[in-house]
Amino acid sequence: MAEAGKKDLPKEETVAKQSVETIYAETVNCSKSRAGSINAGRAEIDHSGIGLLKAQNVQQSNCGNAVVVAKNLKTSSVRSLITISDNIEGNVRTVLDKQGAAICGVVFASVFMFFRIIRRLCFR
Repeated sequence: MAEAGKKDLPKEETVAKQSVETIYAETVNCSKSRAGSINAGRAEIDHSGIGLLKAQNVQQSNCGNAVVVAKNLKTSSVRSLITISDNIEGNVRTVLDKQGAAICGVVFASVFMFFRIIRRLCFR
């Protein structure tokens, strides 16, 4: 019986050649699909595009992701905007590495300060 306030998750969710918005399950198998977000204990992703992937254990091959948050990540030819993981095995190509993130922060802060100064000068 589940504790009060907690939902029972499906044990396994398999998605093949589909577009789905959100998947919540203990185990997710996704092949040649698109998903907005996946929240799972274990995820196996193959030839798919995922917006937000949050799982304890992830195994991916030939995928594109926006954000990946995982404890253990095993990859093969994966591209990601942001990857946060304790253990990564394989090759993950991130769009923003440390240097790129620092440059984006400096540019954003400079543009913000420029418009703030313009606002103060124009609206005195």
